[in-house]
Amino acid sequence: MNNPIEEQKLIIDQLYQIVKASCPSDFQHAKCKFVYEKFEDGSSSVETTFYFTKNSQEISAGLDRELSSPVMSLVECLRVKVQAHTGGDWSAFTLFINEDGTVTTKFEYP
Repeated sequence: MNNPIEEQKLIIDQLYQIVKASCPSDFQHAKCKFVYEKFEDGSSSVETTFYFTKNSQEISAGLDRELSSPVMSLVECLRVKVQAHTGGDWSAFTLFINEDGTVTTKFEYP
């Protein structure tokens, strides 16, 4: 695939599937923040902060452990693709699943 936007959308869709599957079936909306950090020794990490809303209450939870193993590589891959396409060097992004089922993202730059 040579379309950088489509490549990015495919990665975001995979992250969306992990977030959605980590929610109860009757959730109203959800958000997951992915924070990418690169260290001087060349290693990196991805921290997640995940919330969903059910019965109008926001609940903090962890992503489903059985599903979340590819998160690190997906976030790193997305970061590389965005950087190659736009030059943007984001440090975090939040994936939102809205009440109507649409997905939006917000990227944060240092």
